[in-house]
Amino acid sequence: MAERSPLRRQGGHGRRTRRAAALAGAAGLTAVLVTGCSGGDGPATTAGGASSASPVSAASVLKPSVPDRIRIPGIEVDAPLDTVGLDAQGVMREPDFSKPKDAAWYKDGPTPGERGASAVVGHLDTPQAPEAVFFNLNKLKENEQIEIHRADGSTAVFAVDDVETYKKDAFPSEKVYGDTHGKAELRLITCGGRLTADRHWDSDVVVFAHLTGKR
Repeated sequence: MAERSPLRRQGGHGRRTRRAAALAGAAGLTAVLVTGCSGGDGPATTAGGASSASPVSAASVLKPSVPDRIRIPGIEVDAPLDTVGLDAQGVMREPDFSKPKDAAWYKDGPTPGERGASAVVGHLDTPQAPEAVFFNLNKLKENEQIEIHRADGSTAVFAVDDVETYKKDAFPSEKVYGDTHGKAELRLITCGGRLTADRHWDSDVVVFAHLTGKR
């Protein structure tokens, strides 16, 4: 959908409620990252269940380096990473609709592998693309690998901890973007849930992951 998120730098009120939260680390994000998606025939997403596999150990944080590509072998994603920021009103800009197969890193937050919660957003679908880059994001399972190539030539490797779906008007900002207690973590975000009467998705899918190493 072409609708932009109404969430603002210091939080909206009313039905959207206040959703401001700080990202851990040097760079702070005080707006929720919510992608806009068209109402196609995408999957109705549900909260992911934890598997019985043992969690993959965390690794030491990496030095900052801008990311340029994301690979998620389990759902066959291999995509360039653009960037998104906030507009003059503090509203998160959406990923480029003209590039539905690209994802985008929130450029004012930590780089992937750096201390804090780094955020990458992507479309579930768009008016021109029934299956955009994060169409299958909700299918990820615990411990599946996410690889993010960085400008310094390194690849930050993450393991999935959980996949959750939240209503857009009840998004848990602190849980998603809050203090990571010095760890390097990653959040992947797209639309999900159910289609509203005007064919917009009513929820957001969030993948929680932690850094396991680099190569």
